[in-house]
Amino acid sequence: MAGNLAGDLRALIAGQVLDDQALRADASSDFGRMIRRVPGVVVRPSSTQDVAEVIRYARKNSVPIATRGEAHTQSGQATVADGILIDLTSLDRILSIDPGGLLADCQAGVKWETLVRQAIPQGLVPPVLTNNLGVTVGGTLSVAGLGVASFRFGAQGDNVTEIEAVTGLGDIVVASESRERAVFDAVRSTFGQIGVITRARLKLRRCRPRTRTYFLLYDDLGAIMRDAQLAIEQDRVDYIEATCSPCPQGFKSTPAGKEAFAAWFFPLQLTVEFEPQSPPDDARVLQGLAPYRRTHIDDQDLLGFAARLEPLFAIWKRMGNWAMAHPWTETIIPWGAAQPFITQVLAGLPPTALGGGHVLLWPCRGTVSHIPFFMYPQTPLVMGFGILPGVPPDLLPQAKARLNLVSDMSLAAGAKRYLSGFIEFDRKRWKQHFGTRWDELCRLKTTYDPDGVLNPGFIDYGP
Repeated sequence: MAGNLAGDLRALIAGQVLDDQALRADASSDFGRMIRRVPGVVVRPSSTQDVAEVIRYARKNSVPIATRGEAHTQSGQATVADGILIDLTSLDRILSIDPGGLLADCQAGVKWETLVRQAIPQGLVPPVLTNNLGVTVGGTLSVAGLGVASFRFGAQGDNVTEIEAVTGLGDIVVASESRERAVFDAVRSTFGQIGVITRARLKLRRCRPRTRTYFLLYDDLGAIMRDAQLAIEQDRVDYIEATCSPCPQGFKSTPAGKEAFAAWFFPLQLTVEFEPQSPPDDARVLQGLAPYRRTHIDDQDLLGFAARLEPLFAIWKRMGNWAMAHPWTETIIPWGAAQPFITQVLAGLPPTALGGGHVLLWPCRGTVSHIPFFMYPQTPLVMGFGILPGVPPDLLPQAKARLNLVSDMSLAAGAKRYLSGFIEFDRKRWKQHFGTRWDELCRLKTTYDPDGVLNPGFIDYGP
């Protein structure tokens, strides 16, 4: 199949069509490292027109397509068995940066790191950056794109003014709030189910060159939530991030035998931007906050702050975590349900299960995102909670069972899953996730991808 497929596509497009066995094997999984599907060919398009030609061919010949940026998904969303894998990292040009209009026009395969390194020296920055800058513009817009400034600016998908996409019909559409609005809404946060994003016009904001981060430590979940709420509601900082950090206590007896357990602490980092000649007033920033301990204050330039997790990723790579399976389970919980839910989950989470990973907290307003298909609880404040482990193959079944239980517990608490991670939903859970949007999503799928060639196998639409 690969040979015929490759030959057909080479006659149609100007970009690369690759069917080398080793390259196809390299593209057979994603960051999750739990699902392996070997594509028939890997296409690296040279243009949006190439993408359209590939989709039209796939429709005509009933060949499945998956789209791939840096493949940071964890449930095989960026993989396809025997079909066409469109590697969008070949569309990697920043077309323009407009300081006056506060806009950047980028192809979908541009990494956020590339854009940030060009924008920040001009005194500009995207309003929201994901923690990992090594992912692509098109990839995060297809998910939502959350970061430590989302409490103020929403998701990355809220900060795009125009999207060029190729629908499952093979049509090239340029869409915005005032033009082709249905497509503009449909391609954000739908994982390439409706169309393939090929270009985006992104909002920028003016920024200050330096940052100061206050490292605060809490020994009580309720206390960190109170202080995070104060910081958010008073808009006194530019970035908020937090984690749950285990302090191992030893091993306790359980019905299944001895199991490691921990006491949990809660680091909170509050960051403000500033001009070098006007440093922040530390007392004002921290007024009214009651941490267990203030551990550190750190100043650095904004680019360093944006890339602040690179040393962590380097550690993960050295210790083998990066190469393990990543059944990352992220969920967004109504604020009022967050403390009892998180407390219950942490009480049953052995620190050894993280495998060098970490547990994420993400306090945020629940009113800042307006992407139709980005589902989250409709409450004034929400708490994101993510268990981000690295799991060796022999422990993966046990880890998946535990994390699926956490997922279902969160849904019962009124939460919504963040869908880039480990997802094993049946059709009932998909309907629950999209709620009142489910019928609309199914209609859009039928309208814009009637042959179901785009990224099949992730969302269960049923018969």
